[in-house]
Amino acid sequence: MDLVTQGILGASVGQVGFQKSLGRRALGWGAAIGMLPDLDVLVRFSSNPFAEILYHRGVTHSLWFGPVLGPVLGYLVWRWYQAKGKDDSLSAWVGLMIWALLTHPLLDLFTVYGTQLLAPFSNHRFALSAIPIIDPVYSLTLLASVLVGLFFPLRRLLVTTCSALALILTTGYLFLGLAQNEKAEDLCRSQLATESYSSIPSVKAYTTMFQIFLRRLVVEDNHSLRIGFLSTWAPKTIEWTTFEKPKDIPSYNFLKDPDVAIFTWFTSQRYFVTYGPTNRQITITDNRFGFPGPSLLGLWGVEFEINEKGDRVTPIAKVEFPIGSVGLATILEIFEKAFF
Repeated sequence: MDLVTQGILGASVGQVGFQKSLGRRALGWGAAIGMLPDLDVLVRFSSNPFAEILYHRGVTHSLWFGPVLGPVLGYLVWRWYQAKGKDDSLSAWVGLMIWALLTHPLLDLFTVYGTQLLAPFSNHRFALSAIPIIDPVYSLTLLASVLVGLFFPLRRLLVTTCSALALILTTGYLFLGLAQNEKAEDLCRSQLATESYSSIPSVKAYTTMFQIFLRRLVVEDNHSLRIGFLSTWAPKTIEWTTFEKPKDIPSYNFLKDPDVAIFTWFTSQRYFVTYGPTNRQITITDNRFGFPGPSLLGLWGVEFEINEKGDRVTPIAKVEFPIGSVGLATILEIFEKAFF
C-alpha cells in the first residue's frame, strides 16, 4: 500500500493495543514504525538500474523482520523514555514495535505487486491482488478511528472500540477484495466457456484503482493474450482486446539473460513480449497493471535489442506507457465502470 496508509495502519495498531499503556505516543510511534519498512525505497538512488526491483519489498518486508527488529527498537525507545523520567512498560514498547512492523508486509501482501515475505531465504513474491495500492475506503476508515483517538484521548473505551472496529472492518475489506478477484475470474471463465476455446486458458484478475470492484482480466494461451475489464458489482460481458504473440522472433534466448530474468521474476512471470522488426527490438511489458489506451498492455516494461541468435545485445531501458493525468474525470470514469 501507499506510505501514508501504512503509517495510518501503524497508528491504528498503536491506538487499539497500546494507547492505554503509552498514551498518544503510541499513535505517533506506531505511524513512524509502520512506515519504516519502506525505507528500502532508498535503493532507487543506487547506480544499479534494477536495485528497486530487487530490494524494495525485500528483507524489510519479510515476516521475521518485525519479530527480530521490534524488540531492539522497543528496548531503545523504552530506555530513551526511562532517561527522561518516564516509567513505561517495556513489553508495551516491544509489542508496539513488533506489530507495527509486522502489519506492514501483511498489508502489502494484498496488493497486486505483493512482497517477499520469506526474504532473504526465498525471493518468491507473494501477492493476492485484493485491493488497489491506493484505496480510499481502506485508508479513510482507519484514519477516522485514529482521529477519534487524537481528539478524545481520555475517552479510552470510545477510542479502543472505534480502533478495534476499524481494524476489524478493514481486515474484512481485504478479504472482500480477495473474494472480488475470485468472482471476477469465475465470471471470466464462464464467459470463455461460451466462446471459441477448446480448453480454458490461463485466467488472472488484477485490481485497478481506488476501489475493489473493477477488475482487470488477463487471459493467456499459447498464441495470444486477451485483456478486458469487468465490474463484479454490475457484471457485463467482457470486451476483449487481443494481442497476438510474435511468431518471427529468431529465439527467446534473451529470457535467459540475467537482467531480463530479474524483470520477468518481478512480474511473477506475468509479462508479454512484443517484437519490432526494425533492429530486432524487444519490449517486455508487465501485464498486471494497465488501463485502456497506450497502457492497456501494461503500465511499464523494458526494451532492448537482440541479435540473430536471440541474445540481448543492447542495455536494458525502462519504458513507461502513459495513462494521462489522474484527475477528477479519470476517477469518476473508474467509479462509473465499477458501479454502473
